[in-house]
Amino acid sequence: MSSDGGQRSAAEIGATRWLTVHDDLLRAVAHAVSNRMATVAATASLLEHGITPDPRVARGLAVDAERLERLLLALRHLPRRVDAAAEPLLLTDALDGAQALIEEHPDLRDRTVVVEPIGDVQPVRAEPGAVLHASAVAILSAARYTSAGRAVRVTLESLGEVVRLVAIGDDGPHYGAEELREQDASAIAWLLADHGGRAESHGSGCAFTLPTLQASRRRPV
Repeated sequence: MSSDGGQRSAAEIGATRWLTVHDDLLRAVAHAVSNRMATVAATASLLEHGITPDPRVARGLAVDAERLERLLLALRHLPRRVDAAAEPLLLTDALDGAQALIEEHPDLRDRTVVVEPIGDVQPVRAEPGAVLHASAVAILSAARYTSAGRAVRVTLESLGEVVRLVAIGDDGPHYGAEELREQDASAIAWLLADHGGRAESHGSGCAFTLPTLQASRRRPV
């Protein structure tokens, strides 16, 4: 097979995998919104019938309102904007958005995410949505290797002219995830292809690199 044919195949695998992750995320967020709206509807029904809710119900409603705000933010993060421009950003900012997007995903249930910058992590130049999505895929890939009650560890480090993000599971249940992990790496590579990104899978998750902001300025246009 020619190298061009191989690249097309990898891109097709990556795009297909991202669409699957996207649909899983959409279902998870929609389910969470539905649950929150059911609480709001139940409270409204009490008020409609002249029943004063218990103060705990009111407090719960306030929590649900905050949760709905976060879910709406996640929905705004979900679309892939192919016409969006690259801009300077910190990977920590992308990770904040990624965590908001994926926290309802079943693979992250009963798991937390711990971000560990190593040294002075340089900014990169890329389209923020693409980096957010790539970060989400990397975290979810590592989550499949993370036991319930444990944390996915995400490290960030500047290495010469690139910044490297590594999502690491604690080597929990594998669920036959090796092939899926390779597809995750292809999805990340596809998402970051226009920004000089590189992706790889490892034993318990995925990693990617992006050129630093300074290095990206030397890239040919």
